[in-house]
Amino acid sequence: MHKETAFKILLYILIPLQLLIFTFLVPPFQKPDEKPHFEKSLLISKGYLFCQKKSNNTVPLEKKYIDFIKRGPEKTDFNIDYLCSFPVISYLPQALALVIASIFKLNPLLSLYFGRLAMALLGYFWFLYLYRKISDNYKLIVLFTFSLPMTLHQISSFSYDALHIMLALTFFTLIMNYRLKKRLDSWIYLKLFFVLFLFLSSKKIGYETFYLFLFLLPFKIKSMIVSTVIFIPFYFLSKITGSYDLQYSLTNLVYNPLQQLNFLLSDPFNILKVIAITTIQRLGFYLQSMIGIFGWLEYGLDPLSYLIYGLLFVYVIVGTIHELSLQKYKTILLFLTLLISYIFIVLLAFVFNTTAGVLTAHGIQGRYFIPFLPFIIFFIIQIKTSPIFQKVLYLSIVIFLISATFYAVFKRYYW
Repeated sequence: MHKETAFKILLYILIPLQLLIFTFLVPPFQKPDEKPHFEKSLLISKGYLFCQKKSNNTVPLEKKYIDFIKRGPEKTDFNIDYLCSFPVISYLPQALALVIASIFKLNPLLSLYFGRLAMALLGYFWFLYLYRKISDNYKLIVLFTFSLPMTLHQISSFSYDALHIMLALTFFTLIMNYRLKKRLDSWIYLKLFFVLFLFLSSKKIGYETFYLFLFLLPFKIKSMIVSTVIFIPFYFLSKITGSYDLQYSLTNLVYNPLQQLNFLLSDPFNILKVIAITTIQRLGFYLQSMIGIFGWLEYGLDPLSYLIYGLLFVYVIVGTIHELSLQKYKTILLFLTLLISYIFIVLLAFVFNTTAGVLTAHGIQGRYFIPFLPFIIFFIIQIKTSPIFQKVLYLSIVIFLISATFYAVFKRYYW
Protein backbone atom coordinates (compact mmCIF):
# COMPACT_ATOMS: atom_id res chain seq x y z
CA MET A 1 0.00 0.00 0.00
CA HIS A 2 1.31 3.46 -0.90
CA LYS A 3 2.57 5.38 2.11
CA GLU A 4 0.32 8.38 1.44
CA THR A 5 -2.73 6.09 1.25
CA ALA A 6 -1.80 4.45 4.55
CA PHE A 7 -1.55 7.86 6.25
CA LYS A 8 -4.95 8.91 4.87
CA ILE A 9 -6.54 5.71 6.21
CA LEU A 10 -5.00 6.46 9.61
CA LEU A 11 -6.04 10.12 9.53
CA TYR A 12 -9.58 9.84 8.19
CA ILE A 13 -10.73 6.34 9.17
CA LEU A 14 -8.82 4.78 12.09
CA ILE A 15 -8.49 7.86 14.31
CA PRO A 16 -12.11 9.12 13.87
CA LEU A 17 -13.57 5.64 14.47
CA GLN A 18 -11.46 5.12 17.58
CA LEU A 19 -12.56 8.52 18.86
CA LEU A 20 -16.21 7.55 18.37
CA ILE A 21 -15.65 4.25 20.20
CA PHE A 22 -14.05 6.00 23.17
CA THR A 23 -16.75 8.69 23.11
CA PHE A 24 -19.90 6.56 23.05
CA LEU A 25 -19.04 3.00 24.05
CA VAL A 26 -17.22 3.80 27.29
CA PRO A 27 -19.88 4.12 30.05
CA PRO A 28 -20.16 7.32 32.12
CA PHE A 29 -17.37 7.91 34.65
CA GLN A 30 -15.30 4.99 33.33
CA LYS A 31 -12.41 7.18 32.31
CA PRO A 32 -9.68 8.22 34.77
CA ASP A 33 -11.20 10.63 37.33
CA GLU A 34 -13.99 11.51 34.90
CA LYS A 35 -16.51 12.18 37.66
CA PRO A 36 -14.59 15.08 39.29
CA HIS A 37 -13.65 16.39 35.82
CA PHE A 38 -17.32 16.40 34.83
CA GLU A 39 -18.21 18.11 38.11
CA LYS A 40 -15.58 20.82 37.60
CA SER A 41 -16.78 21.45 34.03
CA LEU A 42 -20.37 21.62 35.28
CA LEU A 43 -19.45 24.15 37.98
CA ILE A 44 -17.68 26.39 35.47
CA SER A 45 -20.68 26.16 33.13
CA LYS A 46 -22.80 27.45 36.02
CA GLY A 47 -20.43 30.36 36.64
CA TYR A 48 -18.53 28.97 39.66
CA LEU A 49 -14.97 29.51 38.51
CA PHE A 50 -13.12 29.82 41.81
CA CYS A 51 -13.46 28.87 45.45
CA GLN A 52 -14.01 31.73 47.84
CA LYS A 53 -12.45 30.21 50.96
CA LYS A 54 -10.24 27.35 52.15
CA SER A 55 -13.03 25.00 53.24
CA ASN A 56 -16.81 24.47 53.30
CA ASN A 57 -17.29 25.75 49.77
CA THR A 58 -20.81 24.80 48.70
CA VAL A 59 -22.87 25.75 45.67
CA PRO A 60 -26.51 25.10 44.75
CA LEU A 61 -26.89 22.48 42.04
CA GLU A 62 -29.93 20.94 40.37
CA LYS A 63 -31.00 17.67 41.91
CA LYS A 64 -30.82 15.91 38.53
CA TYR A 65 -27.05 16.45 38.51
CA ILE A 66 -26.72 15.42 42.15
CA ASP A 67 -28.57 12.19 41.35
CA PHE A 68 -26.51 11.62 38.21
CA ILE A 69 -23.14 11.92 39.89
CA LYS A 70 -24.46 10.14 43.02
CA ARG A 71 -22.80 12.37 45.57
CA GLY A 72 -24.91 11.43 48.58
CA PRO A 73 -28.26 12.65 49.91
CA GLU A 74 -27.80 16.36 49.18
CA LYS A 75 -30.69 17.98 47.40
CA THR A 76 -29.18 21.26 46.30
CA ASP A 77 -26.00 22.07 48.25
CA PHE A 78 -22.89 20.56 46.69
CA ASN A 79 -19.50 20.71 48.46
CA ILE A 80 -16.72 21.59 46.02
CA ASP A 81 -13.67 21.79 48.32
CA TYR A 82 -11.83 18.97 46.57
CA LEU A 83 -12.35 20.65 43.18
CA CYS A 84 -10.82 23.98 44.18
CA SER A 85 -7.30 23.20 42.94
CA PHE A 86 -8.38 22.04 39.48
CA PRO A 87 -7.09 24.49 36.82
CA VAL A 88 -10.02 26.45 35.39
CA ILE A 89 -8.46 26.97 31.98
CA SER A 90 -8.45 23.21 31.31
CA TYR A 91 -12.23 22.94 31.47
CA LEU A 92 -13.40 25.94 29.44
CA PRO A 93 -14.22 23.93 26.25
CA GLN A 94 -16.01 21.23 28.28
CA ALA A 95 -17.93 23.88 30.21
CA LEU A 96 -19.01 25.56 26.95
CA ALA A 97 -20.28 22.18 25.70
CA LEU A 98 -22.35 21.81 28.88
CA VAL A 99 -23.75 25.33 28.43
CA ILE A 100 -24.91 24.35 24.93
CA ALA A 101 -26.34 21.09 26.30
CA SER A 102 -28.23 23.10 28.92
CA ILE A 103 -29.67 25.43 26.28
CA PHE A 104 -31.07 22.41 24.46
CA LYS A 105 -32.28 20.99 27.78
CA LEU A 106 -30.34 17.73 27.48
CA ASN A 107 -30.45 15.48 30.53
CA PRO A 108 -27.17 14.88 32.46
CA LEU A 109 -26.40 11.61 30.67
CA LEU A 110 -26.79 13.11 27.19
CA SER A 111 -24.88 16.19 28.37
CA LEU A 112 -21.93 14.00 29.32
CA TYR A 113 -21.86 12.27 25.94
CA PHE A 114 -22.31 15.58 24.13
CA GLY A 115 -19.37 17.01 26.08
CA ARG A 116 -17.22 14.02 25.16
CA LEU A 117 -18.16 14.37 21.50
CA ALA A 118 -17.44 18.10 21.53
CA MET A 119 -13.96 17.50 22.97
CA ALA A 120 -13.29 14.69 20.47
CA LEU A 121 -14.21 16.95 17.54
CA LEU A 122 -12.21 19.88 18.93
CA GLY A 123 -9.14 17.70 19.47
CA TYR A 124 -9.40 16.01 16.07
CA PHE A 125 -9.71 19.16 13.99
CA TRP A 126 -7.08 20.91 16.12
CA PHE A 127 -4.76 17.98 15.37
CA LEU A 128 -5.51 18.12 11.64
CA TYR A 129 -4.56 21.82 11.68
CA LEU A 130 -1.25 21.06 13.46
CA TYR A 131 -0.57 18.15 11.11
CA ARG A 132 -1.00 20.46 8.14
CA LYS A 133 1.09 23.26 9.64
CA ILE A 134 4.07 21.36 11.04
CA SER A 135 7.15 20.87 8.88
CA ASP A 136 6.89 17.73 6.74
CA ASN A 137 9.93 16.30 8.50
CA TYR A 138 8.05 16.05 11.81
CA LYS A 139 4.52 15.10 10.70
CA LEU A 140 5.06 11.47 11.71
CA ILE A 141 5.90 12.47 15.29
CA VAL A 142 2.68 14.48 15.73
CA LEU A 143 0.63 11.78 13.98
CA PHE A 144 1.99 8.98 16.18
CA THR A 145 1.49 10.92 19.42
CA PHE A 146 -2.11 11.82 18.63
CA SER A 147 -3.02 8.37 17.27
CA LEU A 148 -2.09 6.54 20.48
CA PRO A 149 -5.24 4.93 21.94
CA MET A 150 -4.52 6.57 25.31
CA THR A 151 -4.38 10.00 23.67
CA LEU A 152 -7.71 9.41 21.90
CA HIS A 153 -9.20 7.99 25.10
CA GLN A 154 -8.35 11.21 26.96
CA ILE A 155 -9.09 13.61 24.11
CA SER A 156 -12.70 12.35 24.09
CA SER A 157 -13.25 13.00 27.80
CA PHE A 158 -13.83 15.77 30.33
CA SER A 159 -10.28 15.40 31.66
CA TYR A 160 -7.86 18.30 31.63
CA ASP A 161 -5.57 15.89 29.74
CA ALA A 162 -7.49 16.77 26.55
CA LEU A 163 -6.45 20.42 26.48
CA HIS A 164 -3.08 19.64 28.03
CA ILE A 165 -2.05 17.15 25.34
CA MET A 166 -3.23 19.40 22.50
CA LEU A 167 -1.34 22.39 23.89
CA ALA A 168 1.78 20.20 24.21
CA LEU A 169 1.47 19.20 20.54
CA THR A 170 0.96 22.86 19.62
CA PHE A 171 4.08 23.85 21.56
CA PHE A 172 6.08 21.08 19.87
CA THR A 173 4.82 22.22 16.44
CA LEU A 174 5.90 25.81 17.12
CA ILE A 175 9.31 24.71 18.40
CA MET A 176 9.94 22.48 15.38
CA ASN A 177 8.77 25.06 12.85
CA TYR A 178 10.61 27.99 14.38
CA ARG A 179 13.90 26.23 15.04
CA LEU A 180 14.42 25.98 11.26
CA LYS A 181 14.18 29.76 10.89
CA LYS A 182 17.34 31.80 11.07
CA ARG A 183 15.68 34.89 12.52
CA LEU A 184 13.07 34.94 15.26
CA ASP A 185 11.23 38.16 16.02
CA SER A 186 9.64 39.16 19.33
CA TRP A 187 6.16 38.10 18.17
CA ILE A 188 7.36 34.51 17.74
CA TYR A 189 8.68 34.42 21.30
CA LEU A 190 5.46 35.91 22.64
CA LYS A 191 3.43 33.30 20.76
CA LEU A 192 5.64 30.50 22.13
CA PHE A 193 5.40 31.77 25.68
CA PHE A 194 1.65 32.23 25.39
CA VAL A 195 1.13 28.59 24.33
CA LEU A 196 3.60 27.49 27.01
CA PHE A 197 1.72 29.53 29.61
CA LEU A 198 -1.60 27.94 28.62
CA PHE A 199 0.03 24.50 28.71
CA LEU A 200 1.51 24.96 32.19
CA SER A 201 -1.68 26.56 33.48
CA SER A 202 -3.86 23.74 32.17
CA LYS A 203 -2.58 21.12 34.60
CA LYS A 204 -1.43 20.88 38.16
CA ILE A 205 2.30 21.07 38.95
CA GLY A 206 4.81 18.68 37.41
CA TYR A 207 5.50 20.07 33.95
CA GLU A 208 7.52 23.18 34.75
CA THR A 209 10.56 21.73 32.99
CA PHE A 210 8.82 22.46 29.68
CA TYR A 211 10.39 25.92 30.00
CA LEU A 212 13.74 24.28 29.30
CA PHE A 213 12.63 23.16 25.83
CA LEU A 214 12.90 26.78 24.72
CA PHE A 215 16.67 26.30 24.44
CA LEU A 216 16.03 24.29 21.26
CA LEU A 217 15.45 27.64 19.53
CA PRO A 218 18.11 30.18 18.62
CA PHE A 219 18.09 32.66 21.48
CA LYS A 220 17.39 36.35 21.19
CA ILE A 221 18.19 37.40 24.73
CA LYS A 222 16.08 40.55 24.80
CA SER A 223 12.97 38.84 23.42
CA MET A 224 13.42 35.90 25.81
CA ILE A 225 13.72 38.21 28.82
CA VAL A 226 10.70 40.31 27.81
CA SER A 227 8.54 37.23 27.19
CA THR A 228 9.61 35.67 30.49
CA VAL A 229 8.92 38.83 32.47
CA ILE A 230 5.45 39.04 30.92
CA PHE A 231 4.30 35.46 31.41
CA ILE A 232 5.97 34.08 34.56
CA PRO A 233 4.01 36.33 36.98
CA PHE A 234 0.75 35.33 35.30
CA TYR A 235 1.76 31.68 35.56
CA PHE A 236 2.36 31.90 39.31
CA LEU A 237 -0.93 33.72 39.74
CA SER A 238 -2.67 30.89 37.89
CA LYS A 239 -1.16 28.38 40.35
CA ILE A 240 -2.44 30.07 43.51
CA THR A 241 -5.20 27.48 43.72
CA GLY A 242 -2.46 24.89 44.27
CA SER A 243 -2.45 26.03 47.90
CA TYR A 244 -5.64 23.97 48.33
CA ASP A 245 -3.73 20.86 47.28
CA LEU A 246 -0.83 21.72 49.58
CA GLN A 247 -3.12 22.31 52.55
CA TYR A 248 -4.93 19.02 51.88
CA SER A 249 -1.64 17.11 51.57
CA LEU A 250 -0.22 18.44 54.81
CA THR A 251 -3.31 17.37 56.75
CA ASN A 252 -3.90 14.08 54.92
CA LEU A 253 -4.13 11.03 57.19
CA VAL A 254 -2.82 8.59 54.56
CA TYR A 255 0.20 10.43 53.14
CA ASN A 256 2.82 12.42 55.04
CA PRO A 257 4.68 14.71 52.59
CA LEU A 258 6.96 16.19 55.25
CA GLN A 259 8.07 12.74 56.37
CA GLN A 260 8.68 11.69 52.76
CA LEU A 261 10.63 14.87 52.07
CA ASN A 262 12.77 14.36 55.17
CA PHE A 263 13.49 10.80 54.04
CA LEU A 264 14.70 11.98 50.63
CA LEU A 265 16.83 14.83 51.96
CA SER A 266 18.35 12.83 54.81
CA ASP A 267 20.51 10.89 52.36
CA PRO A 268 21.01 11.68 48.62
CA PHE A 269 21.24 7.94 48.02
CA ASN A 270 17.56 7.68 49.00
CA ILE A 271 16.64 9.83 45.99
CA LEU A 272 18.59 7.55 43.66
CA LYS A 273 17.05 4.50 45.32
CA VAL A 274 13.48 5.76 44.84
CA ILE A 275 14.09 6.69 41.18
CA ALA A 276 15.85 3.39 40.38
CA ILE A 277 13.33 1.12 42.11
CA THR A 278 10.36 3.03 40.66
CA THR A 279 11.82 2.83 37.17
CA ILE A 280 12.62 -0.89 37.35
CA GLN A 281 9.24 -1.79 38.80
CA ARG A 282 7.03 0.57 36.81
CA LEU A 283 8.68 1.29 33.44
CA GLY A 284 6.79 -1.53 31.72
CA PHE A 285 3.52 -0.21 33.10
CA TYR A 286 4.38 3.36 32.03
CA LEU A 287 5.04 2.26 28.45
CA GLN A 288 1.94 0.06 28.30
CA SER A 289 -0.35 2.68 29.83
CA MET A 290 1.06 5.37 27.53
CA ILE A 291 -0.22 3.29 24.62
CA GLY A 292 -3.41 2.46 26.47
CA ILE A 293 -4.70 1.01 29.73
CA PHE A 294 -8.27 2.17 30.14
CA GLY A 295 -11.13 2.53 32.60
CA TRP A 296 -9.85 2.40 36.15
CA LEU A 297 -6.69 0.66 34.88
CA GLU A 298 -8.53 -2.66 34.70
CA TYR A 299 -8.34 -3.38 30.97
CA GLY A 300 -6.12 -2.70 28.01
CA LEU A 301 -5.36 -3.86 24.49
CA ASP A 302 -4.25 -7.31 23.42
CA PRO A 303 -0.47 -8.03 23.26
CA LEU A 304 -0.41 -7.89 19.45
CA SER A 305 -1.80 -4.33 19.49
CA TYR A 306 0.93 -3.18 21.87
CA LEU A 307 3.49 -4.81 19.57
CA ILE A 308 2.04 -3.01 16.55
CA TYR A 309 2.21 0.37 18.27
CA GLY A 310 5.77 -0.45 19.33
CA LEU A 311 6.68 -1.20 15.72
CA LEU A 312 4.98 2.05 14.64
CA PHE A 313 7.16 3.86 17.18
CA VAL A 314 10.27 2.38 15.53
CA TYR A 315 8.88 3.27 12.08
CA VAL A 316 8.40 6.90 13.16
CA ILE A 317 12.00 7.10 14.37
CA VAL A 318 13.42 5.52 11.21
CA GLY A 319 11.09 7.41 8.88
CA THR A 320 11.56 10.89 10.37
CA ILE A 321 14.04 12.97 8.41
CA HIS A 322 15.42 16.00 10.19
CA GLU A 323 16.70 18.90 8.12
CA LEU A 324 19.00 20.18 10.80
CA SER A 325 20.55 18.13 13.59
CA LEU A 326 20.93 19.69 16.99
CA GLN A 327 24.31 20.84 18.16
CA LYS A 328 25.86 18.39 20.62
CA TYR A 329 25.39 20.65 23.62
CA LYS A 330 21.70 21.09 22.76
CA THR A 331 21.30 17.33 22.42
CA ILE A 332 22.79 16.94 25.87
CA LEU A 333 20.49 19.64 27.26
CA LEU A 334 17.48 17.98 25.62
CA PHE A 335 18.40 14.68 27.29
CA LEU A 336 18.89 16.40 30.66
CA THR A 337 15.55 18.19 30.33
CA LEU A 338 13.73 14.90 29.71
CA LEU A 339 15.62 13.22 32.55
CA ILE A 340 14.92 16.07 34.99
CA SER A 341 11.25 16.02 33.97
CA TYR A 342 10.98 12.32 34.72
CA ILE A 343 12.79 12.63 38.05
CA PHE A 344 10.66 15.62 39.04
CA ILE A 345 7.37 13.79 38.35
CA VAL A 346 8.56 10.64 40.18
CA LEU A 347 9.69 12.59 43.25
CA LEU A 348 6.47 14.64 43.33
CA ALA A 349 4.48 11.41 43.31
CA PHE A 350 6.70 9.93 46.00
CA VAL A 351 6.31 12.94 48.30
CA PHE A 352 2.60 13.63 47.84
CA ASN A 353 1.07 10.31 46.80
CA THR A 354 3.11 7.50 48.39
CA THR A 355 2.73 6.04 51.86
CA ALA A 356 5.74 6.04 54.18
CA GLY A 357 8.00 3.00 53.98
CA VAL A 358 7.29 2.32 50.28
CA LEU A 359 10.16 3.03 47.87
CA THR A 360 8.10 2.87 44.65
CA ALA A 361 6.40 6.16 43.76
CA HIS A 362 2.66 5.61 43.35
CA GLY A 363 0.03 7.35 41.25
CA ILE A 364 2.01 7.86 38.03
CA GLN A 365 0.53 6.61 34.76
CA GLY A 366 1.88 6.52 31.25
CA ARG A 367 -0.55 9.21 30.07
CA TYR A 368 1.39 11.72 32.20
CA PHE A 369 4.30 11.36 29.77
CA ILE A 370 2.34 11.81 26.52
CA PRO A 371 3.18 15.57 26.39
CA PHE A 372 6.87 14.63 26.49
CA LEU A 373 6.60 11.95 23.79
CA PRO A 374 7.28 14.20 20.75
CA PHE A 375 10.43 15.50 22.43
CA ILE A 376 11.49 11.97 23.40
CA ILE A 377 11.21 10.89 19.75
CA PHE A 378 13.06 14.03 18.67
CA PHE A 379 15.87 13.19 21.10
CA ILE A 380 16.15 9.59 19.87
CA ILE A 381 16.44 10.90 16.31
CA GLN A 382 19.41 13.00 17.37
CA ILE A 383 21.14 9.94 18.83
CA LYS A 384 21.47 8.48 15.33
CA THR A 385 23.92 11.28 14.47
CA SER A 386 26.06 10.79 17.58
CA PRO A 387 28.03 7.56 18.15
CA ILE A 388 28.67 8.59 21.76
CA PHE A 389 24.96 8.81 22.55
CA GLN A 390 24.36 5.55 20.72
CA LYS A 391 26.85 3.81 22.99
CA VAL A 392 25.34 5.44 26.09
CA LEU A 393 21.84 4.36 25.02
CA TYR A 394 22.88 0.77 24.31
CA LEU A 395 24.80 0.57 27.58
CA SER A 396 21.80 1.98 29.49
CA ILE A 397 19.50 -0.64 27.92
CA VAL A 398 21.89 -3.44 28.86
CA ILE A 399 22.23 -2.15 32.43
CA PHE A 400 18.46 -1.84 32.75
CA LEU A 401 17.81 -5.37 31.46
CA ILE A 402 20.44 -6.84 33.78
CA SER A 403 19.05 -4.87 36.74
CA ALA A 404 15.46 -5.87 35.92
CA THR A 405 16.42 -9.55 35.70
CA PHE A 406 18.37 -9.41 38.95
CA TYR A 407 15.56 -7.55 40.73
CA ALA A 408 12.90 -10.01 39.55
CA VAL A 409 14.88 -13.03 40.80
CA PHE A 410 15.99 -11.34 44.02
CA LYS A 411 12.47 -10.15 44.86
CA ARG A 412 10.96 -13.59 44.21
CA TYR A 413 13.38 -15.68 46.25
CA TYR A 414 15.22 -13.44 48.74
CA TRP A 415 13.07 -10.40 49.57
